[in-house]
Amino acid sequence: MIAGIALVCVVACAAVILVFLMNTATPSVAESAQPTYTAAEPSTVSLQDPGSQCNLSAAGSRIPVPVDTSVPIQDPMPGIRYSLNESDSDRTIVLDKGENVEINLRWRPGHGLYWIVPVSGCGIELVNDGYYDTGTDFWNTSGHYRARYRAVSPGRSVLNGEYLAKPKEVGNLRFNLTVIVK
Repeated sequence: MIAGIALVCVVACAAVILVFLMNTATPSVAESAQPTYTAAEPSTVSLQDPGSQCNLSAAGSRIPVPVDTSVPIQDPMPGIRYSLNESDSDRTIVLDKGENVEINLRWRPGHGLYWIVPVSGCGIELVNDGYYDTGTDFWNTSGHYRARYRAVSPGRSVLNGEYLAKPKEVGNLRFNLTVIVK
């Protein structure tokens, strides 16, 4: 009887510790790679100072921060010059300053995988990005990751996207794009 009560106490304590750890643990996927659904105040100024990032060979890649989330990610955005998907991977495009490119990649809601799209170089800024579900069934790809980039200054940027469960995982779907801003 006493052994049974002790076991119940041990299990209850373990459950409390687990809940505490789950509420305080750092997520395994970068917060910037998690789906975003909230809107922020629009900004017309670039928050991404290119500085030393303009040299592709010297600067490492970075996960850009969205600068304007006023247009919901599932809605069309005016001024898109290119709208690309997985079949456009490994492509090079040329934009004039102020033009936008939109990337649309398949995503399966509920599978725990996310698109992580680091950018190296300079010339573009991330306008907004996020995930949305078109509402089809579980077995079909019903979700999308969409990212919109704006050309802000002359330069060359390379996007190297990966579909991952963890930031350092290898071997999943990839999307690569080179953007040259005139």
